[in-house]
Amino acid sequence: MSAATLDILIEIILSVVSITVSYIVHRLIMRSINKFTSTIGKEVKAPKTLSLLIAFLVYGFGIATILSIWNINLTPYLAGLGISGVVLGLAFQEPLTNFLSGILVLVTRKVFEGEVVDIDGQTGIVDVLKMNNTLLRTFDGKLVLIPNRKVWSGTVTKFWPTNFRRIEINVTVDYKSDMEKVIALLKRAIEEEPLVVKNDSVSNSVVFKSFDSSGITYTVMFWTERATYFDSLNALTIRIKKIFDENGIIIPYSVIDVRIKNIYDAEGNVSNEKN
Repeated sequence: MSAATLDILIEIILSVVSITVSYIVHRLIMRSINKFTSTIGKEVKAPKTLSLLIAFLVYGFGIATILSIWNINLTPYLAGLGISGVVLGLAFQEPLTNFLSGILVLVTRKVFEGEVVDIDGQTGIVDVLKMNNTLLRTFDGKLVLIPNRKVWSGTVTKFWPTNFRRIEINVTVDYKSDMEKVIALLKRAIEEEPLVVKNDSVSNSVVFKSFDSSGITYTVMFWTERATYFDSLNALTIRIKKIFDENGIIIPYSVIDVRIKNIYDAEGNVSNEKN
C-alpha cells in the first residue's frame, strides 16, 4: 500500500470518527436536556426546532473538522458562512436566550408556580413556568406572557414568600371612648377570631394611628393564611363591630362643622352667609 493510499484511508477513518462523535454528542445533549426537563416536571417546547438548532451547531463543527482533515481551505467560504452565521445568530438569539434563562430560573428556583410576584412591572400569580417563558395571571384575570430572559435578569418582587399574609385595618372610635378599653377590645377581637394566625412566627398588634376630625383612629395589624385572606378580613371586622356594640364603643360618622356669621350690607341690613 502506497503512502498516498494510506493517507487517504486515514483521512476517511478520521472523517467517519468525526461524524460519529458529532452524532453521539448531539444525542447526549438532547438526552441530557430531556432528562433535566423531565426531572423538574417540564417538557421541551418545539423539540424538533431545538434538536435542529443543536444539530446545526454540533454537525457544523464536525464538518469543519472533516474539511480540515482533508486540507480543504475554508477561507473562501468563511465570508459567506460569516454572513449566514450572523443571520442565524440574530434569528435564534431571542429564543435561545429565553430557553437558557428558563433553565436557570428552574434550577435556581427563582420563582415558583402559585407565587404572587411582580416581574417587569407586571403583578400577579405565577400560573405556569415554561422553558422559554413564564405565564403570569393578573388579579383582573389577564394572562401575561413574560420572556424568561426578563424573569432571570430582571428584578422579581415576591409579595408573600411564606404561607402567611399580614392585613391592616384602620378603626376609628368616638373621642369619648376610653383609649385603653378600645385597645383591649381590639386585642380581644384578634385573640377570639379563629382565622387569625397566632404563633411565634408572626406578631399581631394594635397601635394608635392618629387623632382625626371625627374620632381616634387605631391600626389593627394581624396575620392570616393566604388562602383565607378575604374571609379573615371580613370575619375580624364583623367581630370588632359586634364587640364594640356590646361594650358601648361608638364608631363615629364624619362630622361637618357649619358656621354662620352675620354680614352687614351697605344699608346696614344683616345677611347670613354660611362657611
